[in-house]
Amino acid sequence: MKRILLPTDFSKNAENAINYALQLYHKEVCTFILLHAYRVDGYDEESKLTPIPGEEALLEGQKKVETRLKKKVEKLKESPENCHHNFEFEAANKSLTTAVKEQLRKKNIELIIIGTQGHTGNTEVVYGSNTINLMEEIRRCPLLAVPAHVKFHALKEIVLANSFKAELTPKDLKFLIRLSLKFWAPIRILHICEEGGLNEKQKQNRRALRNHLKEEKVAHSFHTLEHLSIPLGVYSFTESRESEMVAFINKKHSFLENLLFDPLYKNLAHYSKVPVLVLHQP
Repeated sequence: MKRILLPTDFSKNAENAINYALQLYHKEVCTFILLHAYRVDGYDEESKLTPIPGEEALLEGQKKVETRLKKKVEKLKESPENCHHNFEFEAANKSLTTAVKEQLRKKNIELIIIGTQGHTGNTEVVYGSNTINLMEEIRRCPLLAVPAHVKFHALKEIVLANSFKAELTPKDLKFLIRLSLKFWAPIRILHICEEGGLNEKQKQNRRALRNHLKEEKVAHSFHTLEHLSIPLGVYSFTESRESEMVAFINKKHSFLENLLFDPLYKNLAHYSKVPVLVLHQP
């Protein structure tokens, strides 16, 4: 059974992401795991140097969080629209990133869906430190960031921004292909041409991608924009076509590459009007 992890801080952003997730997997048998990471004042379970408070304080903090999660899960179970869904909850007195990694180790999670503030012009406000940390540190599972104002609509197309600089393996594309076939949503591969035409290696990677999508019988098309920065190009493309989702395959950079290029999340803020699917390539 598919398991979907839903980090929540009980905010409107998180609530919207949960609703989006339920619609994304509507009528599909799966388990949703609501995860809340919290802190008991004066205690950090990840640090051996932090003083340990009384057991009563720890139990009280845990009980308060679990009660709130239980009420939310019971409310979700009551809805007839969720008759195909199972719900669980987890509470962890640790950082969200650590709590998510722990869930990934214990359970076979298909997707993490997290709510974001949405477009404000401020990168930190758009995504928040928790989302940024997950985008940078979680590499074993796809992550979908859903802006607060976005309501679910059946996907008509998915934009895959790709430079063709790295070869994409079937494993890299597995989740994206499943999502495309689920909604019969074509994949629009977008290349922003900043440095002239494609070199031979890029052409080879482009052909390999086309051949694999053909083999999987995925509707797709290739698009190129010139004389635009990557953020502006992706934003313009998705806006003009009213695309419902934009996807990136985040290659793990070397230390040198990290010094030369801005982290991915700094660009993501430019297209935060649509859900952003972050996939990872080791």
